Amino acid sequence: MLMRSTRGFLYRSDSSDFGRTWSEAYPTKTVNNNSGIDVADTGGALALAFNPNGGNWGRRTPLSLALSNDNAETFHRVIDLETEEGEFSYPAIIAQGKELHLTYTHNRKSIIYCHLTLEDGALSGLKKK
Repeated sequence: MLMRSTRGFLYRSDSSDFGRTWSEAYPTKTVNNNSGIDVADTGGALALAFNPNGGNWGRRTPLSLALSNDNAETFHRVIDLETEEGEFSYPAIIAQGKELHLTYTHNRKSIIYCHLTLEDGALSGLKKK
């Protein structure tokens, strides 16, 4: 499980019994500013939507997508979905095989939808509505 925290990094907790019990949460190396995150399993990699800024309650831009091929031990950013000034937050991501469906808010006033395709560890076909 990945969690947002007030410490500038995502925290993680692990379970070896299918979620009945969990380890004490510990920091990862993935920078995050206590903003909302979401993770989806693509069947070969984990996709993470997040704001890659440190601190607590920092800027909510950029909004990025990162991939992990080692069960969330490490993530590498593959695309910044938004880079302009504003608040891009509360991402939600669904994976259907190699297709990713992602929504997030813009300034808490509108919702943006993105459709992406994962091909050989890279993303293609970014379509925003």
